[in-house]
Amino acid sequence: MIRFSILLSLLLLTCTAGFTTNVRAQKNEATATEATELKTSVGYPVRILQTKIAGSHLVAQPYTDRNVPAMVRIIESFPHGTDFRYDIEFRGFEPGRFNIIDYLQREDDSDLVAAPLWVTVEPILAADKVRPIPLPQNESQFRSYYTPILFVSGVVWIAGLLAILFYGRGTLKKASIVTKTITPAEKMRPLIDAAIAGNLTSAQQAELERILSEFWSAKLNLGHLPADQLRSTLREHPEATKMLEQIDFWLHRPAGESAQPVDINALLSPYQG
Repeated sequence: MIRFSILLSLLLLTCTAGFTTNVRAQKNEATATEATELKTSVGYPVRILQTKIAGSHLVAQPYTDRNVPAMVRIIESFPHGTDFRYDIEFRGFEPGRFNIIDYLQREDDSDLVAAPLWVTVEPILAADKVRPIPLPQNESQFRSYYTPILFVSGVVWIAGLLAILFYGRGTLKKASIVTKTITPAEKMRPLIDAAIAGNLTSAQQAELERILSEFWSAKLNLGHLPADQLRSTLREHPEATKMLEQIDFWLHRPAGESAQPVDINALLSPYQG
């Protein structure tokens, strides 16, 4: 009797375990079926992670046509024995029910046969609005004048550039020529006026002597002579000594003695060239 009770208990446990296993299998199958029926909205991506697809490696079909209603992107793939697992992102641009497999292809261009992965894309707009409202056209008249304005602006810019390159250079060249044509006489005139008035400073005196030394060294081809030797040479020159003697008189005349009248133009005539 005890043995019969034990056998009956074992039989009941076996039946209960089998029934529980069948229930769990049916529940898991229903869950897997529901997992493949994903939903999203137009324009919003949905991701399917760790999806196993049998066969060789898959890649997403290139999205080159904007009229295609959906796009698929493979985020990452993982080997799974002879198959692969994928993290996939799907984005629908129109309402409808789409099979993700239709937007994939084999990397080796072999035939793709796999269980469908359905995604339902629900609309966001109202039922009577299939497409977004188009933007209103700009009625401004400025658009019709855009090309002429752009052309005229380009011409003005080029004209300004040419004026800077050619006219500006010519002006600078003329200015440089004017600067170079200043004669030693013009440089010496204000210094001599200061010497006559007795207001010639030490710096101005050095400047006057420098102008005389450079002028006569270049004119007589004296080169770079020492200052004392150069002065002795100029003292022997009939034209150079006139200016040197007159400058010495202005600088070293006794106090209170008035300067003798001198023809400054005649004195500076050798220095006009």
